[in-house]
Amino acid sequence: MWYTGIIQVFRPLLFRRSGETMSSNYPIYSFAKELDIIQLVSLFYYKSSSDFRFDGESHDFWELIYIDGGKMLITAGEELYILKSGELAFHKPGEFHAVSAYEQIPAKFIVASFVCDSPGMKYFEHRILNLNRKERGYLYDAVRSWQQSVVSKQTPYNLTLTPVPLKDVPFGQAQMVQLYLELLLINLVQRNVGFKIQHRVETYAMQIMYKQLTDNVIEYLEDHICESVSLEQIAGDLGYSVPQMKKLFRMQMHCGIIDYFIDLKMDEAKRLMQESDMNITQIAHYLGYQDASYFSRLFKSRYGMTPSEYCRSF
Repeated sequence: MWYTGIIQVFRPLLFRRSGETMSSNYPIYSFAKELDIIQLVSLFYYKSSSDFRFDGESHDFWELIYIDGGKMLITAGEELYILKSGELAFHKPGEFHAVSAYEQIPAKFIVASFVCDSPGMKYFEHRILNLNRKERGYLYDAVRSWQQSVVSKQTPYNLTLTPVPLKDVPFGQAQMVQLYLELLLINLVQRNVGFKIQHRVETYAMQIMYKQLTDNVIEYLEDHICESVSLEQIAGDLGYSVPQMKKLFRMQMHCGIIDYFIDLKMDEAKRLMQESDMNITQIAHYLGYQDASYFSRLFKSRYGMTPSEYCRSF
């Protein structure tokens, strides 16, 4: 059994033996190109700013984006997801796509656009893949070989400037770009380690939900800063279960809800001590603490000094 892509044929060949010219059939192996990149549109390594944003486009060729550092927010068709460092995603021909900075954090990424009509490219539709060291090497080598072949002032998603071939380019340098990219694609198919973007889309949707819950809880606490509220009261008023609310809030804020509420009250107490004429007992009662001594202990546990000591410090 021959491996896929290797075709055994017999072809008459001339050969010499002992000074004689003879004809015989030797097996010849033709290699089918499972993934054949026939044209390169763009290839660049880019360091984005914290406010980077590309509003989107679609075109009739493939595009891949690899995050070399940080995270990016990716739109593919109608889906929105986060692409993390070390991950690569594809946009098939005709698919609308956009990209922007995630949470205003700079990122480093590689974009390659190319024409490939091979049926094997269907594997990459709607897929996110993690690159291993060898595959990252292929991608870096492709970028490096391209940079050694042309002078390009192209920027991400502004490809109107035509790359100019360099003089004295090493033999086969541009072809190596094609070979490195094809090696990358073949390795990814062989490893078969990707997952559909729908998984990441659901993850992103959940993150949005978690953030919304947290924002709702914080807004509730700020509106009730002068009251004493329980977890059951907060959850009931907002329509959450207590376990769900506690878990998701801690995931987002890295602290408990009541601890966060106490911090809000203590910050407000500091502001009132500086800006109002209320004494410490009045401030304690205003913030929902009937026991001024308990309020003072909480304040000291946060700031290392009693309210009276704090008042004397300014």
